[in-house]
Amino acid sequence: MDVEIAVNQEQTGLVLLIDKLDMLQGLLGMGFSIALVVVVIVAAVKLGWRFWPWVLGAGLLAWLIV
Repeated sequence: MDVEIAVNQEQTGLVLLIDKLDMLQGLLGMGFSIALVVVVIVAAVKLGWRFWPWVLGAGLLAWLIV
């Protein structure tokens, strides 16, 4: 019994594009998380001890939205 599998070129290109976009989304999410940590630390230092809980809360909210 001989089975032949035909590969459609448009479908293969679409799958490759979806894989690349999925990888790009993961990299953007990781970059945003790293940048958010840096922004929270810098903002907490610049605003002082009085406002750091608010900065941390805003950063947590932004991270949860992503």
